[in-house]
Amino acid sequence: MHHFKFGYPLASFWLYLSCVMWLFCVPAYGAEPIDGFRNLKFGMDPQEVQALTNCSTPHECIYELSNKNRYVTLTYGSDDLTQSSESTKNLRLVKITIDMGQYSEGWYNQLQMILGNSYRLTHDFTDETMNAFLSKQLEELQIGYEDGQVVLTVVRRQFGNMILKVIYQNTTLGSEFFRQRPTTPTTAS
Repeated sequence: MHHFKFGYPLASFWLYLSCVMWLFCVPAYGAEPIDGFRNLKFGMDPQEVQALTNCSTPHECIYELSNKNRYVTLTYGSDDLTQSSESTKNLRLVKITIDMGQYSEGWYNQLQMILGNSYRLTHDFTDETMNAFLSKQLEELQIGYEDGQVVLTVVRRQFGNMILKVIYQNTTLGSEFFRQRPTTPTTAS
């Protein structure tokens, strides 16, 4: 019986890639706005979040993604925009930030492909934005999907290394992101 040396790694790669794509594709199949990530749903209050098995506090959760435990940071906002931002009453989940680990070009391209297969790209960075990021005038480089409800971010940290984050945000924050970013140029077919 002959075994191919490259067969198993190739099969493992495609299985791995399929699993990762499935994790990000599930919320994208409906025509409805994105309602959260996995069992974290926008509009949940801190007590509902803390009751979830993956969440040790109302602000931090851990989920396994791409064969690693990923830290998830949660942001809450008020239902009533007229309320004081210091009020803890009526706080609801509005933003889910997933730390995807250290930046590498390969990992960045893989995440970009996964998100691109799952969501519609609506905002890409411009050459000017990329140049500002490379010259360290900007600390973050962002690409938006689904009108800003999903954002892939490269963050430059204080000591020069970079990390990747995937952000899911409610429609209000997505609209704010949408208004602040230039749109991707459309190409004529």
